[in-house]
Amino acid sequence: MFGPGVFNELGKAVSQVGGCRVFVITDPVLESLGIVDRARQALNMEFEVFTGGEIEPSTDTVARCADIAREYGPDTTIAIGGGSNMDLAKLTCAAVSSGRNPEALLGFDEVPGPVGPLICVPTTAGTGSEASHSAVIRNSSNGKKEAALSHYLRPQVAVVDPELTLSCPRKLTAESGIDTLTHAIEAYLANDYSALISGEKGTLPYEGNNPLGDLYAEKCIHLVGKCFLDAVRDPKNLEARGGMSLAATLGGLAFSNCGVALAHALEYPIGERYKCAHGAGNGIVLPEVMRYLANAKGDRLAKIGELLGADASSEAAIEEVTRLRREAGLPECLRDVGAVPNDLAALAATAASLKRLMALSPISPSEADLRRILEASF
Repeated sequence: MFGPGVFNELGKAVSQVGGCRVFVITDPVLESLGIVDRARQALNMEFEVFTGGEIEPSTDTVARCADIAREYGPDTTIAIGGGSNMDLAKLTCAAVSSGRNPEALLGFDEVPGPVGPLICVPTTAGTGSEASHSAVIRNSSNGKKEAALSHYLRPQVAVVDPELTLSCPRKLTAESGIDTLTHAIEAYLANDYSALISGEKGTLPYEGNNPLGDLYAEKCIHLVGKCFLDAVRDPKNLEARGGMSLAATLGGLAFSNCGVALAHALEYPIGERYKCAHGAGNGIVLPEVMRYLANAKGDRLAKIGELLGADASSEAAIEEVTRLRREAGLPECLRDVGAVPNDLAALAATAASLKRLMALSPISPSEADLRRILEASF
């Protein structure tokens, strides 16, 4: 469900999944903005609310949320917020339905079955979690961010109302928007589906680049080129906000089917070490990842340049992404988030260890290759 004001149709979304007893997961900021009250009016029913959502929620938070959900016994869960709230809801539903501890659900294909109807309502335009099969959470046992990937985690309904993003501050809008662009570009440049080999379980967390994913990615890239800077510069521009909201959902569909690769692999240790926003970290390394892939994916990079409204060449695409990053006021290099040269070897080693993402790169990088990308991003 997409469009300005569609949040008011939330009750219809619940009806679509046959729900009548609802559990809402959100956070204190959105509650203070009146979003919970608006949801109550839209649903026209009483419901239980968990407002303990947080930036980078932990498995301990999932466990607390799951305990409340079990006691209440909902038939439908609604997540309202950014990617953190939606990922919290996904893992909560999985923990309740499976009876497992949240930590046991991390990794690929560890969710044993359906998690019940989940409706996601994004209030930012970035993660695409409303359309993806992944949930990123901080593992309380080791303090590290980890992902759960399962086809059971993909929400049944996404209610995407651009009006809900109008209150997003400039910094969050910029970080979310470059995250959206990274999702689409990585999906578009990922290793081809025909080159991937199924894992032991017969399925893979991502399918590799494919024609359907291209449709999502190309539309997403075009919308970002058209709307990103307008949304950053003029937060009340509903047309730009609408374009970015749609782009985020399309980007989620693109990357959660095709996959992400080197930019995300490099960002994970960057975000962990320097505590920078995920989108900002992606934006720092994305241009140099594109440059590294230019020999293998030159035609596609040229198409990216064209979709962004620049010339149809690899260099134009890289320059346009760099320009968008700069004019949005995002960090332009690793130094901007506190990195020092001695950090780069460890960052490259951690990225190289993420084999699930390395396999999705059309070029198999060595650890030295990854370090050179980081050096060029320094």
